[in-house]
Amino acid sequence: MKNLSFNYGKQPILDDLSFTIEAGTIVGLVAPNGTGKSTLLRNVTGLLRPKHGTVSLLGHDSWHDRQEFLKHLFFLEDSTRLYEGLNPNELFGYVKDVWGGQLSVDRVVKVLRMDKYRKKRVASMSLGMKQHVLLGMYLISGADLLLFDEPLNGLDPTSIELFTRVFSQLKGQGKSILMSSHQLGNVTTMADSVMFLKDAHLQTFQTAAIDLQQKYDELFAVDEKLLEP
Repeated sequence: MKNLSFNYGKQPILDDLSFTIEAGTIVGLVAPNGTGKSTLLRNVTGLLRPKHGTVSLLGHDSWHDRQEFLKHLFFLEDSTRLYEGLNPNELFGYVKDVWGGQLSVDRVVKVLRMDKYRKKRVASMSLGMKQHVLLGMYLISGADLLLFDEPLNGLDPTSIELFTRVFSQLKGQGKSILMSSHQLGNVTTMADSVMFLKDAHLQTFQTAAIDLQQKYDELFAVDEKLLEP
């Protein structure tokens, strides 16, 4: 991303942002709700068009070379975007046909421990199940850049551990991952670096170099005297 800006009306949401995500790295995107995390992800993918600036992936521009750009990227905003009348087998098969990933549907179902509900319709699933379906679609795609918006929402501790291991393996395969999250402990465990989005600008730090909770409190602290008369 280079010099990207985006406004809602006259309100700047993203202001002259530039960053690069290297192959085989995980980058956390952290900020309170309503500060523009999802807007940033939508600008990366081209779901929103920026006021100015460019996004490129492996030499392909997000707007001028869109078909090739999208072949190398996978992003589904959240589980509400899933087709409720389909089951995991059908969703995984669709993604595999379109993106051409190498993993089989059976392999992904096994890795994510989804055998008991691989034929269950999305409409009757819990949030945790839907999050597994989402991750399975990412794995099936085989895309080089994976964008996640709060991927750990609705997961129990066992599933969070599984997701963390899967993310680590994706990183080892050379995938680039950008994930938004408000769960700082998981960002610390999973991400190589973290970008804090505040006042339409990014502040980037290596995860190992700072205390994420302390930095978050410095940037977004709530006034302790809020309830005092």
